Amino acid sequence: MIRINLLPADLRRGTRLSARVLAVAFVSTLAVSASVGWLSLKWFGELKAAEQRLVAKSSELADRQRKVQYVDQLEANKADYTSRVQTIQDIGKSRRVWSKFLDEMIDVVNNAGDSEKHLAWFDSVVVQGDSVRGATVQLKCMVQGDEQDRLANFHDDVAAAPFGKEVTLSDPNWTLDEDGGRVPPTSLRFDLSLQFQPTVAKPQAGAPAKAPAKK
Repeated sequence: MIRINLLPADLRRGTRLSARVLAVAFVSTLAVSASVGWLSLKWFGELKAAEQRLVAKSSELADRQRKVQYVDQLEANKADYTSRVQTIQDIGKSRRVWSKFLDEMIDVVNNAGDSEKHLAWFDSVVVQGDSVRGATVQLKCMVQGDEQDRLANFHDDVAAAPFGKEVTLSDPNWTLDEDGGRVPPTSLRFDLSLQFQPTVAKPQAGAPAKAPAKK
């Protein structure tokens, strides 16, 4: 005789799972879910911590980069300042202090008030030349009296002046000048040329040109 069981398969006798199996399956599922949850929490927790460390390190790196750029700028400013100082020093070395020269020449003319040795004055003072070729000072001089010894004394005092070691003096080719309005009425007139040494060395032939300073 044929019997037909219309119950669902899981309720049919002989095919239902036992309570022990269901319990084991439930516990296993719960354990797996708990493990996945724990791993997820740990993973995302470490990921967040890693992201925070990344943000902190990125901020630190950006701060160091700003400091490096600042140091680089300071080094560039230092190089530029050093170049400017060197340029100013070179200009200072290549320029002659003419006020100092005039003071020393006035001391020669005054001769500490000893007019018996010489009494001199100038009609004009002309400066020509440059720092490379050397300056030339042209003086139209007059020494009172007609004694050639006074002219020689004045010439020697000019040569012995502090600037004398830097110049080459011309010979005093004089002419006698008479003026009734002076006492004494005679004087010796002559042109005196002072050739100064160059303050800048001339570049040697074939020497490489100095590279311009970087800006």
